[in-house]
Amino acid sequence: MSDIDEVFAKLGFGRMQYLMLFACLFVQLWLTNEQLGIAVVIAGANCELKLNNERISWLMAANFAAQMLTCFMWGELADRFGRRRIIVCAGLSANLLSILSACMPEYWSFLVARTLAGFFISALVVSLMTYLSEFTKVSLRPRVLNFMSYAFGLSIIYVATLAGVLLNLESDPVQGWRILLLCNQLPGLLGLGILLWLPESPKYFLSIGDEERALRVMERVCRMNKGKDATLESFGVGSLTQPRLTRASMAFGRCYETRTLLVQYTKFMCIFSVIFFSLCGIAFAVPIWMVRIRVLTSECEDRLTVCEHLEGHSPKQSHKCRLGYEEMKDQLIHGFVVLGIFVVTSLLLICTNRKVVILLYIGVAASGCVLLNVVTRPYVILASFLIVVDPPLCSIRLGKGPGLVQHVRSLRRLGDQLVRGIHPVECLPPHLQPLHPAVLGLRCPRVLAAFGN
Repeated sequence: MSDIDEVFAKLGFGRMQYLMLFACLFVQLWLTNEQLGIAVVIAGANCELKLNNERISWLMAANFAAQMLTCFMWGELADRFGRRRIIVCAGLSANLLSILSACMPEYWSFLVARTLAGFFISALVVSLMTYLSEFTKVSLRPRVLNFMSYAFGLSIIYVATLAGVLLNLESDPVQGWRILLLCNQLPGLLGLGILLWLPESPKYFLSIGDEERALRVMERVCRMNKGKDATLESFGVGSLTQPRLTRASMAFGRCYETRTLLVQYTKFMCIFSVIFFSLCGIAFAVPIWMVRIRVLTSECEDRLTVCEHLEGHSPKQSHKCRLGYEEMKDQLIHGFVVLGIFVVTSLLLICTNRKVVILLYIGVAASGCVLLNVVTRPYVILASFLIVVDPPLCSIRLGKGPGLVQHVRSLRRLGDQLVRGIHPVECLPPHLQPLHPAVLGLRCPRVLAAFGN
C-alpha cells in the first residue's frame, strides 16, 4: 500500500493543483470581501440605513458571533460529508444571503441577512485551506497556503477600487453600496463554479474507509498532471493508505478526540487560543473602525492625536453619504501594504523560521500602538494604523502552524477548528468593543496600550 502523501509527491504540483489554487484563491478573495470589505460597504450605506456606531457594532458583533459559534459544527460536518460538498453548499448559501442583504430596505432586515450569511461563511473559513492542502504535497504546502494569503491584500484593493467608483454614483433608487455588495460576490461565484467541477478530497474518502473512490480521484489527478495516458499503476501505486489517520473516533466517537485535545493538551489550546484571539482582534476589528475613525479625523483641520479627536466625538455625528477615491485612498494603501507584507513574509520564511517572523511582527504592531498615542499628521496616523493592523493579519496563519499540537498530527485539524472558534473582539456587545469610537474616546490611551501589550 502507498502512502497518499508519497503519491502526491510523485504526481507533483500540476494542472489539477493549479486549477484548485485558482478556484480557492477566488473563493478566499470573496471570503475576505465578506469579512473585511464589508467595512467599506457599511461606510457607503451609512446614510440610507441610518447607521451610527452602536448599530455598526451590533452588525459586526452578530456577524462574527455567527461565525464563531458555528466553526466547530462546520468542521464536524466537513469531516462527515466531505470538504468540497460543504464548501460549495455553504458558499452558495452565503452568496445568496449576501445578495439578499443588498436588497434589504432597512437596518434590521440587513442585520438578519448579514448574520445568516456569517453562519455559512464560517464553513469556508474552516474547510477551504484544508481542502487545498489535502491535494498539495507536504514540501509545497506552506508556500501554497502563504500564496493563498495574498487574497487578503487583493481583496482590499478590489473593494476599494470598485468603491471609489460606485459609492460616488447618484444612482437612485439603487444606491452605490448595494451595487458594490453585489460586485463583492462575483469572485465567490466564479471560484465556487470551478469547484463544482473539481473532485472531493481523497483524504476524506480514506478517512471514511472508501479507498475505491479515493483511487478514482487520484487517477483523475494523475491524468491531469501527467497526461491522459498516465495511470497510478505506471507509478507503482495499487492501493492507498493514510498512516497518520486516527481511528479513535470510529471506536469512541468524535467527542473522544475533542476530550483528548482539551484534557491532554490544555496548555497548548489555551496558549494558541489567546494568541489567535489577540491577532484576530487586531487584524479584523481595527480595520472595521479604521475607515470611520479616519473620516472623523480628516474632517478636522487641527493636528490632533487620535485620542484627542475622539474625546469630543458624538456617536450621532453625521458622516459623508457619498464617498469617492479621495476617501478610498486609505483602503487602497492598506491593500497594497498587506500584499507587500505577505510577499515579504514569503521571503522571510526562506531565511528564518515562523516564530522569529511572528515575534518580529508582534513587536512592530506594538510600536504602532505607541505611535497612535502621539502622532498628529493624518498620513502618519494612517501609517500607524497600518503598522498596528497588518503585521497581526499576516501572522494569523503563521501562528497556527508552529505548535498547535504539532506532535499529534491526527488532532491538528480538530485543534484548528476549536481555536478558530475563539473569535475576536468584534463579537462583544457595542459598548464593550474596545475599538468602538465612543469607548475609545473615553479610555483611548489605555485601550491602545492594551493592544500594544
